[in-house]
Amino acid sequence: MSQSQSQYAKLADIYDYLMAGIDYEEWADYLEQLLARYSVHVHRIADLACGTGNTTLPLAARGYKVYGIDIAPAMLARARQKAEEMDLDAVFLEQDMRDLELPVPVDLVTSYHDGLNYITSPDDLCRVFKKTYSSLREGGLFIFDMNAVEKLSGTGGDTTFADDEDMSLIWETSYDREADIWEIRLTGFVKKGGLYEKFVETHREKAYKSEEILDFLNQAGFVMRDVFHGFSFDPPGHDSRRIFYVAQKTDRGETAAND
Repeated sequence: MSQSQSQYAKLADIYDYLMAGIDYEEWADYLEQLLARYSVHVHRIADLACGTGNTTLPLAARGYKVYGIDIAPAMLARARQKAEEMDLDAVFLEQDMRDLELPVPVDLVTSYHDGLNYITSPDDLCRVFKKTYSSLREGGLFIFDMNAVEKLSGTGGDTTFADDEDMSLIWETSYDREADIWEIRLTGFVKKGGLYEKFVETHREKAYKSEEILDFLNQAGFVMRDVFHGFSFDPPGHDSRRIFYVAQKTDRGETAAND
């Protein structure tokens, strides 16, 4: 198992517990508002870095044909289990998004919850964008969010604790300002029977400036549609912590990609 795959090996057991406060139906509502805004008909969706399917399954429940893509087998196992329990038709594929290969072209590619911040090499992020472009039909959309630079650069040297009857979690964070890398070291003690099992995982996210993201999208061939403050139709501001990007594969994009 690669380092990227192992990052979520133990976290998969408690990921849904950690994300319990997030209303993913609202995320799906916002996505459909964006689709209506650009008048794009969508049937097939690929959700990159889908994790345990929290962003994927609400779309399947709304009738979309969905492909959940993730590099972590443990997270995908949870996603498949939930899809079966909910009697939802969803396909989950174990893939590195840098080598994205879908069975068919899709109408929309999404990536939520900092998934693309985990791509810490600018060259690799360009590669993800190019693979995404190739996976879309003509006119298809690429909608994703990323952590804002201000959020990551303002974090560092912090330690956070969470404790309840079944687990204790410790987050230790640091920030490398030269590389713009935010590192999160998670130590957990999770109850297994009468004992507690310890695990340690390290997660790294890179802060990208919006100008970099727009340049990478242009290099991949995309036409930018909008950049929004998270879950709104307002432009990002200094207080923006999550920024949404909307890009489209168009005729101009085809020309740019072939230059």
